Amino acid sequence: MFSLAVTFLCLLCPVTSAASLSSQTCIVPSGQQWLVTGLENQLMNSINHLCSPDPSALIALNLAKNQDVCVPGQLLQQIKDTAAQEMTSGKVALYVLALRSSCENPREVVTPNGKINLVQILEDKTREETESYKKRSPKTTFYQLALDALALCFEESPDIENVAGILIKAANDLQLREDFSVDTAAMVSLALVCVYDDPSSNNLREKIPKVLKLLIDHILEKQQENGIIGNIYSTGLAIQALSVTSQFWSQDRWNCTKTLNKALQEAYLGAFNNPGAISQILPSLVGKTYLDVKNLQCLPVNPIRVNYTIINHLIGLYFEHSIIVDVPPCSVLLDVLEAAKRDEPREFSFKTKETCWGPMVISINDIKADENEKTYWQFLSGNKPLDQGVGSYKPSNNENIVAIFSKY
Repeated sequence: MFSLAVTFLCLLCPVTSAASLSSQTCIVPSGQQWLVTGLENQLMNSINHLCSPDPSALIALNLAKNQDVCVPGQLLQQIKDTAAQEMTSGKVALYVLALRSSCENPREVVTPNGKINLVQILEDKTREETESYKKRSPKTTFYQLALDALALCFEESPDIENVAGILIKAANDLQLREDFSVDTAAMVSLALVCVYDDPSSNNLREKIPKVLKLLIDHILEKQQENGIIGNIYSTGLAIQALSVTSQFWSQDRWNCTKTLNKALQEAYLGAFNNPGAISQILPSLVGKTYLDVKNLQCLPVNPIRVNYTIINHLIGLYFEHSIIVDVPPCSVLLDVLEAAKRDEPREFSFKTKETCWGPMVISINDIKADENEKTYWQFLSGNKPLDQGVGSYKPSNNENIVAIFSKY
């Protein structure tokens, strides 16, 4: 236990790294890992049912080092495709963090409408937040402003000192701090730890330890007897904040194992039943925090190679053309057709029509299917007919895909 004197001295002396000091050992027991895996699978299964892509889900999956590259890859592409849409500053910050967690550069995001710089957009929106703060409150919330600060810290933006200064001032203001939810206090703590660990933030470093202690005290005051901090949904972020600020609380004030066990019990009972709730608790269950996004290392994702052949021995001038195309892993067959068309448009042009079962190919190389003639384009893997459409079937590496103009 730290004495008051030692705590006071620690606030005055430099610390090597606030983030490098870990809390008491707190890991999910091997016998309960299946609960964590279940949450991860539930999150992956929910991705395709979201109304809009959730950057928090991608961050959580990447922090969990998910081995299935398909779902995170699809979610990453959706995030890129929607990066140009109008968003609040906090949402832009999450997009920046999500891209960084996938080792993508948020300053050069390729969208359907061209390349954009999300960091510049974040800086502009954060300035709107700070201008509004001059009238007592940010444009949105302090939680979003803390997200802005965390993302700007990772990107080494010159705006970070201004934003961090506002967060420090707000946390020092008793009235504002009392209005902070556990989530807000935790996110502000994470952002300030990031700033503290940046050697270039000399103007703020001496102020941050005192503020972190105030914030951690505020978080721990919300701790319940059963270990939950705030509520079950804010507990994940609280664990993150506490795990990187252990120098500011004595070990008798928080039992991480007790909190983790309660979170696992709630997971078993189905408390985390939506993507947002899972995304918030999953990093803590795998021993990670949002600060780990900055140092994530991504394994290279190699494309898959598909041999694609089209055959017409039924009408007109017979033909048989083959091509080898490289497509990203987890691509569907339609992506293979698009790649072939892009490489050799004359031979591999095609058309589709939408059906209740997804897109259906009705023409390849100007040879059209005809209901009156009972002709169609049949797709096979080797010699085996496919049981899924071109919009669903996912070819494997070095697979031989054949499209044959056929009769039924």
